Amino acid sequence: MSADFQDLLERARLATTPEACEECLAEIGRELESVTAPGSRARLLMCRARVRSNQWRTADVCEDARAAMTLFETAGELELAVDAASLAAGYASRLGQLSLASALATKSILALDWITDDRLRVEIANRLGIFCYSFLDFDRAVDQFEVSLAAAERTGNHESVYRQLHNIADALLLAHRQRVISHLETGSERLDRAEAAVTRLFTEGTEEWNRRAGSHRLLAEVLCERGRLDDALRVLDEHRATAGAINLAAQRAALALVEARCLRLAGRREEAVTVATRAVEIAEASGDDHELMLTLEELAAADEAVGDRRGALAHAREVKARMWAIHQRQTTQLVQETWTRADLERHQRYLRTQAAEATRAAEEDALTGIGNRRALERFLEAEAVRGSQVAFVFVDVDDFKEINDTLGHGAGDAVLRRIGELFAGQMRPGQTVVRYGGDEFVLALPGVDSVRARDFAERLRLAVVEHPWATLARGLSVSASFGVAAGPAVQAQTALAAADASLYAAKDGGGNAVVATPDSADPDGPPG
Repeated sequence: MSADFQDLLERARLATTPEACEECLAEIGRELESVTAPGSRARLLMCRARVRSNQWRTADVCEDARAAMTLFETAGELELAVDAASLAAGYASRLGQLSLASALATKSILALDWITDDRLRVEIANRLGIFCYSFLDFDRAVDQFEVSLAAAERTGNHESVYRQLHNIADALLLAHRQRVISHLETGSERLDRAEAAVTRLFTEGTEEWNRRAGSHRLLAEVLCERGRLDDALRVLDEHRATAGAINLAAQRAALALVEARCLRLAGRREEAVTVATRAVEIAEASGDDHELMLTLEELAAADEAVGDRRGALAHAREVKARMWAIHQRQTTQLVQETWTRADLERHQRYLRTQAAEATRAAEEDALTGIGNRRALERFLEAEAVRGSQVAFVFVDVDDFKEINDTLGHGAGDAVLRRIGELFAGQMRPGQTVVRYGGDEFVLALPGVDSVRARDFAERLRLAVVEHPWATLARGLSVSASFGVAAGPAVQAQTALAAADASLYAAKDGGGNAVVATPDSADPDGPPG
C-alpha cells in the first residue's frame, strides 16, 4: 500500500464524527472514480469499509470488504484478500448471515496457518474473535483475541495491544456472566483473567486511549461481578464526564447497562429503571442486536425490582421475540444453504456424468461397444506409471474382405461385434481389449509374459473357430490370426510392433494360427 493509501486508511480509522466521516467518504469516492487497478481499488474499498464501520453501517462494511477480497484475489495479493475476508466475516456475523460469515471465517482460519505478517495476523485473529463473539461463543472469542494480542505485542503496536486487552476483558466478562446465568460457573477463573486484562489496560494504556475506549466500564463491571457495588458506582461516577468520548454506540449502551445493573443490585431500583431505559435507547440506535437484548434483559430485571411486573414481562417478551427472529433468520439461511449445496452437488454430479459419458464416447468403438485406440493409449499410460510388464495379443480376422464381399457389410459388422463380445468376455479385471481398426483387435494383459499370453491367444483362436457362426449367416465360418509379444508398458509401442510383426507371420503361414515373440524376462502372473 502506498503512503497515500496508508494515510487515507489512518484518517478513515480516526474519522468518528459525522463531518469527518462524510469528508473521508467523499475523498474515497473521488479516488474510486479514477482508479482502475484491482489492488488499488481494493485498498480504497477497505478504507471506505473502515469509515462505514465507524458509522455502524454494517451491511455496507460487509459489501465493501467482500468486493475488496475479490479484487485482491484478482491482483494476486492473497494475504490482503484474507484480511478483507476476515473483515467481511465479522460484519456478516453481525448481520446474522450465517452461511456467508461461516464461509469467510473458514477461509480466514485456514489462512492463519500460513500468514506470517504479524500486522495482518493482528487484524485477522481479532475479526475471527468478533465472529465468535457475534455468535455468543465468548470463550473461543477470547482464544482468537489472545492470538491477536500475541501478534500485536510482537509488532510493538501499543494501540493494538490495548484494543486486544479490551476485547479479551469484555469477552471474558460476558463468558463469566453467561455461565453464571446458566448456573455453570463454579469458580472465578474467567473473572480473574478479565480483571488481569483490565489491570494491564490501566497500567499500560494511555489515559486518552482508555477514555475513548470506555475502559472504566470494564473495571466497573469486574467490581460489580465481585459484589463491590459501591466501588463500581464510584468508578462510573468518576468517569461520567468522559463518557461522551466513547466512539461506538454499542459501547455506550454497555456502559449504561453496567450502571443499571449496579444500581439495581445496590437497591437503587428506580434509578436502575431510568438508566436501563437509556441503555435500551442507545442500543436500539447502535444496530447491535446482541447489546440490545442484553439491555432489554437488564430493563426487565429493573422493572421487576420496582414491582412493575407488566413492564418486566413486556421487555422479556421483546427479548424472546428478537431471539426468535434471529433464530428464524439463521435457520432459514441454514435450510437455504442446505438446498443450495444439494443443488450444487446435483449439478456437479451431472457434470461428472457428462464428463464420464464424453470420455466413454471418445474411447468406445461405436460398432463393437469395446474400447478404441484412444482407450488403449490411456490404459497404457496408467500401466506405464505403475511400471507394469504388459503382454499384447494382436488379432486379425482371416479373409474378412471375402466375408464382406460374399455376405455383405451387414454380416461383416455382425462378425466384428460377435468377436468383440467373445474377447471382452475373456477379459479379467485390469485387462483390456480394443478394436484397433478395421478387423484388427488388440488385447493388453498386464503382468503376463509372452508364453502365457500365447496360451491365452490359443484358447481365443479355438473359441473363434468353434463359435456357431452359421447363426449369423448360413454357411459362415470364421477364423483369426494372432500375434503375441510382451514388454514394459513404458515401451508399449515396441511391444505392439513386435506383436504386429508376429501377427503378419501368422497370416503369412496361412492364418488361423498364433505366433509369439519370446520375452527377455518371464514375470509372474496369471495368463488371463
